[in-house]
Order: sequence, then structure tokens, then C-alpha cells
Amino acid sequence: MSIETISAPPAPDRALYETIAAELLDGIARGQFPVGSLLPTEAELSATYDVSRQTVRAAMRHLLELGAISRRKGIGTRVEERSAPAKGFTQTLATLDDLVSLAEGTRRDIRSLEMIVFDRRQAKTLGAKPGTRWLKITYLRLPRGGDAAPIGWSEVYIDERYAGIEVKVAKYEGLISDLIEREYGALVAEVRQAVTAISLPGPVATLVNVQAGSAALRVARHYFNRKGELMVIVVAIHPGDRYPMTSVLKRVRG
Repeated sequence: MSIETISAPPAPDRALYETIAAELLDGIARGQFPVGSLLPTEAELSATYDVSRQTVRAAMRHLLELGAISRRKGIGTRVEERSAPAKGFTQTLATLDDLVSLAEGTRRDIRSLEMIVFDRRQAKTLGAKPGTRWLKITYLRLPRGGDAAPIGWSEVYIDERYAGIEVKVAKYEGLISDLIEREYGALVAEVRQAVTAISLPGPVATLVNVQAGSAALRVARHYFNRKGELMVIVVAIHPGDRYPMTSVLKRVRG
């Protein structure tokens, strides 16, 4: 199935320091600023981007939070190696830390990309505001290599501020939230996950080669930034026997 190409709007409300941080991250990824090298000084960056020193410092704080740099007085700002764009997430349920291990070694088979506007029904179902615009991506989740059956079907909704990733998402193999972080410097601060047992809907059953009505899991994740703003919604449906989920529960002692 062909992929529909769209033109995503720019993000006019994006903070200036986030733009600078994203450009520096891109420079690090391209090797302009190799791991171990020093970034330009605050004064140099201020002159380059024609912004205040305060704005540059905010961008540096953002890069520090991402683990992309370290800063030492008298030495400067050093580029650090990151094994992944973001740290893992801990999901808290009452007084228990639920550490969810997600399946690895998979790939996306993208079926569609399109800009949509949530109506009231969609907004209520997905936990968003009606009238907001989102980049919708649908894909099959497949194991890498071999002819194994699909692991599940996913629908991803990306806030229009980050819709520019549509030109790169087809070739990007990591988490979509990591791609947003790399391209926009927008850090995911919290992920809320809800898992529901369902009967597999007919259209999805056909895609994953399972009988309609079979047992399945619906996994919904909402990704938020530090301001509590919703960035990404992921709704994945997995046949019951193809999505092992392991949780580690630890008692919190008073």
C-alpha cells in the first residue's frame, strides 16, 4: 500500500530555546559537534542565533536534561554520548512502580499518514480536545526478519506542532517520541498507559491474520511534556498470544 505524503505546517508557537536546542541536537547527530568536543560558548551562540544569553542558557538546560551535554566551570559545554534519546519511564499504580518491558526487535509497516481534526467522538475516545489537528499514522508492527505473524496494529496521533516528522518517520526505526525529541528538542516527561482486554475487531483481525472476536489487548499511551501538554497518543491492538507484557511490582515501604 502506498504512503500518502502530506505537507505539515510549521510550529509557530514553539519556544525559541527549543528551536536552538533542536538545531544543536541535529548538529550533534550529523557530526558537526562530535562526542567529546566542546560546543560554542554562550556568547558565540548568542551572536549566532541573535538571541539573549538567557535564551541560550535555557537551550543548554534543555540539552542537559536530554543527556546530550555536560557543563563544567572553566572547561565549557561538552557533547556527551547518549545510548538513547530519552530515559525509560516508570509507571506508578497506586503505591506500586509498574515497570513495563516493551517488545524489542520489531519494525513498522506504515500503511497511511494523514492530517486529521478530532471531532467530539474521537476526542472523547482518545482523551484529547475536539477541534485539534493531529498527524495520524497507522501501521502494522512486525517482527524483524522471517515471515512471523504481525504483533499488532497501531494508530499514532501526533500533535500538529510536531507533524513535520512525517517526512522522516517511514525510515526511522526507533520510538516516534524519540524522533520528535531529536527533531524538535521536545522532551517527553511522562507517559500514561492503559491496558484493556477486548475482542479483536474485524478489520484489525484481517490485518493481523486472526479470527475476529479473538482475545486481544488494547494498549493506549499518552505522552506529555513537562508542561503537561499532550504530545502523542498511541493506540495499539495486539492479539492476546502475540504481546507478552512483563511487569515488576515493588512494595513501597513507609
